[in-house]
Amino acid sequence: MTQAASGEPPIHFYAHQARGGETGAREDFEQMISLLVTAVRGDARLVYANPGDWGIDALVGELHGQVTIWQAKYFIGGVRGRHWEQIKKSFGSATRNADEKGYEIEEWVLCVPSSLDPATTQWWDVWRGEQERATGIRLTLWDETALRNQLYKPAAAHIRRAYYHPYREALTDESDWLSAAQPELVVPESPVRTDVRTPWRGGDQRRLGGVDYLLHEPTVDQIALDQSWAWREATADRLTDLHRVRLRQVQVFRKTAAGEQLHDELRGQGRLLQRIGGRAGLPRLLGTIDETGGTTLVSVLPAGPTWRQRLGPAAAGAPIGRFNAAVALGAAVEVATALATLHDAGQSHRALSPDGVVLANTPRRAVLVDVGLAGLTARPGEGPPGHQAPEQHRPATVGRPADFYQLAALLYWTLTGHPPSTYGSPPIRLTLPELPEELDDLLAGCLDPDPDNRPSDLRALVTALRAGQRQFSSGGAR
Repeated sequence: MTQAASGEPPIHFYAHQARGGETGAREDFEQMISLLVTAVRGDARLVYANPGDWGIDALVGELHGQVTIWQAKYFIGGVRGRHWEQIKKSFGSATRNADEKGYEIEEWVLCVPSSLDPATTQWWDVWRGEQERATGIRLTLWDETALRNQLYKPAAAHIRRAYYHPYREALTDESDWLSAAQPELVVPESPVRTDVRTPWRGGDQRRLGGVDYLLHEPTVDQIALDQSWAWREATADRLTDLHRVRLRQVQVFRKTAAGEQLHDELRGQGRLLQRIGGRAGLPRLLGTIDETGGTTLVSVLPAGPTWRQRLGPAAAGAPIGRFNAAVALGAAVEVATALATLHDAGQSHRALSPDGVVLANTPRRAVLVDVGLAGLTARPGEGPPGHQAPEQHRPATVGRPADFYQLAALLYWTLTGHPPSTYGSPPIRLTLPELPEELDDLLAGCLDPDPDNRPSDLRALVTALRAGQRQFSSGGAR
């Protein structure tokens, strides 16, 4: 059995319900299962219902050969007799679709975040044996004990942190949960921090505007060389209602021209989000907190994995599966649409990276974590390390062309398994022949080292991305 490391908070599966409510908990749990399987078993894929899911929540393999299927059932508080028919129906759907669609199921894994009662344990053992003999498919159970063993594996550490830290329930059974207003949270032993000079760190509890926030790693805490100001960013949980949020702050310790300018620019970002936040692909502003010497923007951060966690390439040069290629191109459509909205407002993002996009669980869409460097003065070296456009490394006018480059670079990295080179990169079609030639050419143009040579219309790129998404979704090739 895999053991939790010393000091690791326990895993409590009620966290999905605490975060997503009654309606969102199931999808949140399904997404976690897909990421967990990817971490511990390989390149898993989440299957969306459109309108049916073929009895699959996540799979490893190809739907024209042999597959292992994971079926997630968010039965919280115990698996009992009333759940038997749902389990049988799901397995029947999976085997029926495999016969009709022409692929073979090697293993079917049932994932439930609780334990089986004695009657259900007996029923499962008998029914599993009958089905294995009748179909030749191996049936496996990942109950709460097996799921915890998987989640405590080192390869799953990032999933454990994303989904179960800092939640901690003191509840022991279903009746306790139903009678409680909300789960108990892990609260750091250190007091709530209100001192503005102490750097932000994951696990800190910060009070901003009279509300307590629990910070997550990684955090950004940049201090000016003259110690006159600090720029800070973090994902956090707002402890009053368990909302996951994104915090951006400028704290001015001593008035300087640079600090005052940065402070004004962050407030400008807040006004920008008030105007356009919440539109497709853009975060919604919850509020602006003005306190002595500083301003903090609080925006909604939807539940879901980042682009890196969901679509990061498995290995350099490894071909991406058709399903993931379609998901990546569909997500890129939404990112490009968000960038176009920024451009229409006279701004540019300039900080796009695999960690700056969330693939939200409900509704299923790609959302920018924040508006990046919109409204901030361009400076040499700006942008996330390893994801800058060439012009961001030198004194230059930086604007919308950097967004074209970063979006194309994100797709290039996802579809080929390695980042593009500023000295010229092979076409994506050498790795992914099914990619439409028109889209490949457009992305190559976006990656031109000279920003003046890049396309100027994101809407043309959106059209090509949608065509590429249809190409992979339909299974056709040209």
